[in-house]
Amino acid sequence: MKTWNKSAKNFFNENGYVVIENVLSANECDLIRTIVLKLAKWEKENNTAHVYDKDPSYLPSIDKLKDDTNSSYLQRVWNLLSKHEVFSKIIQLPIILEIMNSLFDRDTKHQKYLLSSFQANLIGAGGPEQKLHVDIPVPEPLPSWMLKANTIWPIDDFTEFNGATLCLPGSHKSKFKPKDLDQDRSDLVKMTAKKGSVIITHGALWHKSGKNQTKNDRVALLGSFAASFAKDISTEEDYMQVLDSSISSNFSVNLQQILGVGKGIQSGSLQKPPRWKS
Repeated sequence: MKTWNKSAKNFFNENGYVVIENVLSANECDLIRTIVLKLAKWEKENNTAHVYDKDPSYLPSIDKLKDDTNSSYLQRVWNLLSKHEVFSKIIQLPIILEIMNSLFDRDTKHQKYLLSSFQANLIGAGGPEQKLHVDIPVPEPLPSWMLKANTIWPIDDFTEFNGATLCLPGSHKSKFKPKDLDQDRSDLVKMTAKKGSVIITHGALWHKSGKNQTKNDRVALLGSFAASFAKDISTEEDYMQVLDSSISSNFSVNLQQILGVGKGIQSGSLQKPPRWKS
């Protein structure tokens, strides 16, 4: 599918995901891949890299990983908008805004959705699969209305063998999150896609990145969007914007926590990028 047409919408509504092809060119993907790998290496060299090293919240059990002699790293590069201008260009492409305007459409005078995060996701050669999960951090039953939608950008081809995202089609309708017994389901589908595509997923879709069984790193971008009312509710007064830092720095730890100080600061997100050649 190349456009957000009726067929794409119907497929998304039924399955919880859809592949939109040819959003980026091969040359754009090659440039982005070079940039992401350089950023990932730079953050490792500066000891600010966000590497999931057997993190139980994202990866299978430690015992399972011990049995996997080929397991390697998973790395995220956060705050892409601060690290190269190419990222700010692609996340607001007309096709992306068209899709998000459609998914988050509601009767409001407010902005309907916000960019929740935009990051690079690297699965190293031999890297392990993730846990099956959803991207909506709210109690069950999950809401029937759109709270979150994601864009997955394959910068390398997503193949059967290099860690293509797996999902359970239609699971976004269940209103429940996967349980421990669901982690070894055999009915998951691999979302294979050519580089330059964008995979749109419903925030309640059960999914996980797969195991990279190749000898090459697999690079993707993850752009997550959320309904703006979630922020409208929690930040009626946006204290991170309106508070004078000289005042808030003297607040107690408890007060800083309820104001959201430090919220959203991931490993490497404040790391300044290397100097790019003009």
